[in-house]
Amino acid sequence: MSAAGSPLPVARAPVTWLQRLPLRRDNSTWTYWLQQPAHQFPISITGVIAKVCKSEDALGWIEAWRTVWEPRGNTVHAAMQHFALHRWGAPSELWPLNDTDGQRLDCSQPPEPAGLRYGAYSDWIRPLFAQPLWAHITVVGAEVMVYDLEDNVAGTMDLILRFPDGSHGMADLKTLSASGRKYDTRAQIGAGISMAEQRFGLEFSRGLTIWSGPGQCEIQTHRADDCRRKWRQTMNRYSAIWRPF
Repeated sequence: MSAAGSPLPVARAPVTWLQRLPLRRDNSTWTYWLQQPAHQFPISITGVIAKVCKSEDALGWIEAWRTVWEPRGNTVHAAMQHFALHRWGAPSELWPLNDTDGQRLDCSQPPEPAGLRYGAYSDWIRPLFAQPLWAHITVVGAEVMVYDLEDNVAGTMDLILRFPDGSHGMADLKTLSASGRKYDTRAQIGAGISMAEQRFGLEFSRGLTIWSGPGQCEIQTHRADDCRRKWRQTMNRYSAIWRPF
């Protein structure tokens, strides 16, 4: 007890953040390569899923509306990464680099949803930051690049979470317009789970899709086994059609 008779604050244990793998990405093409050993991946997780799961009409629609969804998605993802790095005290070497000057973004300060950096999409960001989920989990990785040499695929996952039971979750953030429709994200989450299990030796119990829309945010939960299975089905189909023996 303190001198005033009120309970002393409970000290929180520092979060052990996942360290970066020797993997790099060209942000203009979303091409990945390993530094040690040197290896360039021919396709990303997103590329595999687009080939297998998206029709030509769907891909055409995605491209036609790129100027709308791409800046929104990039900004909301950057805000969530900043939020996670600040709230769970990530070391400065994990802070992202600014596109303008190449200096690390100061994540010792919290993100401002209505500020200059993120304010254009504050209607998406405020409900995201207010999610009750954050009070019950610990983030141990944000914008985590992972890879699989056997499948010859690499990609970036939005968040890796640790639950109170010690298991982990893979979270994928999706932004929607006011009239946007949800879709199946299990293959992408399953790819991240499978690769993170290989690279970090973590136990995953579930995947989460974070649906961020204007004025609302919803969390959808999936069994980790279902996500792994969906990814394996997707990768097998891709290999059968585009990587014939």
